[in-house]
Formats: sequence, structure tokens, C-alpha cells
Amino acid sequence: MKMHKSLYFFTVYLFFCVNFSLAQNQEKYDIENYKKLIVYNYYLFQKTEDLRLLSKTLRFIKLNKFVVKEDTIQSKIYYLKGINNLFLKRYDKAEYFFLKSFELAQKSNDYLLMGTIYNSRGVIMGEKKYAKAEEELYKKAIVYYKQINELTQQIDSYYNLTINSAARKKWKNSIEYAEKCIELIHEEKHRTDGLKRLYIFIADGYLELKQYEKVIENLKIAEKYISPTDSYENSLLNKVYAKYYESQKNYLEALKSYKKVSVNLEENNTKKEEELKNSFVRELELENKLVNDRDATIKSKNKLLILSITTIILLIVFSIVTVSFAKKNQSKKNEILKLNSNLKSLIDSLKEKNKDLDNKKIEIENLLNLNEQTLFSKVLKISTYTDSIRKISEDIESYTNNNPKASSYLIKIGNKLNSLISEDELWEDFKIQFEKIRPDFFNKLKEVAPNLSVNDLKHCTYIISNLKSKEVAQLINVSPRSVETARYRIKKKVGLAKDENLYNYLSNL
Repeated sequence: MKMHKSLYFFTVYLFFCVNFSLAQNQEKYDIENYKKLIVYNYYLFQKTEDLRLLSKTLRFIKLNKFVVKEDTIQSKIYYLKGINNLFLKRYDKAEYFFLKSFELAQKSNDYLLMGTIYNSRGVIMGEKKYAKAEEELYKKAIVYYKQINELTQQIDSYYNLTINSAARKKWKNSIEYAEKCIELIHEEKHRTDGLKRLYIFIADGYLELKQYEKVIENLKIAEKYISPTDSYENSLLNKVYAKYYESQKNYLEALKSYKKVSVNLEENNTKKEEELKNSFVRELELENKLVNDRDATIKSKNKLLILSITTIILLIVFSIVTVSFAKKNQSKKNEILKLNSNLKSLIDSLKEKNKDLDNKKIEIENLLNLNEQTLFSKVLKISTYTDSIRKISEDIESYTNNNPKASSYLIKIGNKLNSLISEDELWEDFKIQFEKIRPDFFNKLKEVAPNLSVNDLKHCTYIISNLKSKEVAQLINVSPRSVETARYRIKKKVGLAKDENLYNYLSNL
């Protein structure tokens, strides 16, 4: 009987050690934070179209299997799954998720999402070469965008219609869509970088219609927006010039333009190859570091786990032998009891060592998870905390202003809350994410304008990130007028003329 009890004890302990050692620790989210993060990442992806963000968000959804009842949230989850399948060229599966998302978006009157779904389905039709269906879907998307005055998405849809009509050789339609797109860009005032290609499309359309004066007119306008260093856009421009000269039987100029196209494309390929190489090296270095850290942790844990299991097996064998001898020699009973006591102490010691090792493993995994999610989760948290603190502070200030007898202690609390809203912290978090996208931006900017202050550098990142003055004002808690003044000051420091575009200048660094 004693032998059976000993075997049972050690077998249970062995099972516990193996399962406990191999268990994975996941960061837990409550349902509200889960939904907030999905909504935040949805809008962030709409703005950035960052595929890594999309992949992390879908992995997060898969690991945290909450049941979401709200149509507004579930519709966004279906949309993100649809977009993922679209990028993977699984068009039928993407269409399935888009239709499910649209059904829920209709219930919640989410016009932005409905328009975006139509636009994405139009892309699918374009990939399947259903040009007419593609055009109709883009038009439906625009109807929804107009209801909420969403200019950015209207611009994207009109741009898609421009490409669609040009591919179908409907040159008049292509020109009309491009001109509408230009009109919206001027109204929005933040995406002027796209004007150059639109004027090239218009010139190409007029070339096909043999309206040669308008070809030259639009090419000249396009030239004003194209930087000399933008090799790809210059290749498109020179290609239309070459076709124009060829139509005029000026074959010498046509040949010169075609040679320029060739040079432009070679420069663009060299630039893209260098960017790809640098990006690959950065990603590879980070991936190798994470893999090495993970492998070192797993290797260390496996060694101790094997040692623990081996020790336990030896103890089981030793216990069986000891109990067997106890049956034959009753006089050794006290010695066996003492030995079992020692074995129990050793087992407890092994338990503690395993717990310590698992705690270290958990700590390392948390750090790795934090590294993977810092780019999107920390910004969300800081923004949420800042808005909450600012709201509480405003409530206190409103109360004290309307109640002259309010205690000085309450006023002091309001002041302390205001002090918690740190612009420096917002800047550092924003800078981390920004430098992942443009690692050499600050070095290039300091080379051309070494007299820029830290505050000027901040505003430069906000400008190149396409943030509006009101958005920046809300982010750093100043007036929109102050933001406009700061931008004017930066233009003077970098030596730009009054009519030159600061956004285009910074984008070309």
C-alpha cells in the first residue's frame, strides 16, 4: 500500500511539472479594452494601411476570443479579415467577409465603413478584370462618402475611377474623374502630392483624344509638382512627352524623352532596391534578436525541465526499491520514513526552482510582447489617459469658475491633473513610431536646417504625418493659430518661399 501511495504521489507531481513548465502565459484583456483596441487599430489602419498593424490586430483577435455583440465592433472585425484576404489575393473569401461586414454596418448606419467596403470590393472586381462592376462599386462608395463629407476617401475612389476609365480607354470619363479628384484635393488641402500624377493622367487622356494644346498645358502643370529627385513620377511625365512628340512626328525629341524615361526608371529601381535592402536589414536584425532571446529562454527551460523529470524518475525508482526493501526488512522502517521526508523536501525545492524559472520566462515573454505591440498600444493608452485627465481637469475648472466658494484644495487638484498631461511624453511616443517609418528623416532635416528647435522638429513630424492644424492643436493642447504660426516659422527657417508647399518639401527629404 505504501508503495502504491508513493507511486501515485510522484506520478501526479511529474504530470504537474510537465504541464506547468510548458504552459504559455498570455496577456489578458478585459472585453472593453479589447473592443477599444480593435476600433483604434481599425481607424489607424484606414489612415496608414500598415500591413504589420493589420497582421498584429488579427493575431490579437485570434488569441483573445471574446464574444462581441455590438454590430459596430463586429462589422470592423469582418472588414479587417476581408482586407487581409484581399492582400493575400483570396478574393472570394475577402468578398465573403466584406458582405458580412456591410450587413452589420447597414444596421449601425456606418457610412464610412459601407463606403470603404464598396471601394475594397471595387478593387476585387478590378483584379478579376470586371471593369464595369468595378466602376459601379467605386461610384456607390462615393455616394456614402458624400453623405458624411469624407473628402479623403472620395479622393481615393475618384482616383480609382480615373485608372479604371483609362484602362477601358474611356478617356473623357478618365479626365472628368481626374479633374474631380483634383478639385477635392484642393478643397482638402492636405494631399497635394497626388496632383502631379493626376495632371499626367489628364495629359495622357487629351493625347489620346488628340487635343494637343491641353496635353502640353497639363504636362506643364504636372512639372510644377514633381521634384527633380522623384525618378518614378518623372518617368511617367517623360513617357507622355515622348508619346506627344511621336504624335507630332518630332522623332528626335521623342527619342530624347524615351531615353529620359529609361534613366528615370533605372534611378527609381536603384532607389527602391536600396530602400528594400535597408528595410530588410532592419527587420532581419530585430527578428534575429527576438529569435535568439526566445531560443535562449526555451533552451534554458528545457534543460532544467529535463533535469527535473530525470530527477523525479530516479526518485520514483529509488522509492520503489526502498519500499520493496521495507517489506523484507521491517527494521529499516524509520530510515525509510526519514528518506521519504528528505525526498519531499527535495521535491518542494524543485517546485520552487520551476516556479522561479517560469516567472523569469513570463517576464521575458512580456517584454517581447511589449516590444511587438508598443507601436500601436502605447499611443492608444497615452491618448486615452491624456483625454481622460484633461476632461476631469476641465470639469474641475468649470466647477470652480461657477462656484466661487470652491475649496483651494479642489483647485490644487485641478492644477496637479493638468501637470500630468505631458507633451514631452506624447512627443517621445510619437517619435518612436515615426522613426520606424522614416529612420533618416531627422538627420536629413538637421543637415538642411540645423537651426530648427526641438519644437520645430515636432511640428515637422506632425506636418509630414498629414495631421491637420486642429488635430495637432488637440494633441499638444495649444490653439490652432499657434500651430499655424509654428509652421510659418519653420518655412522661414528652411528657406521656403511663401507659395511653396512645406509638406512636399519635407516629404522629399
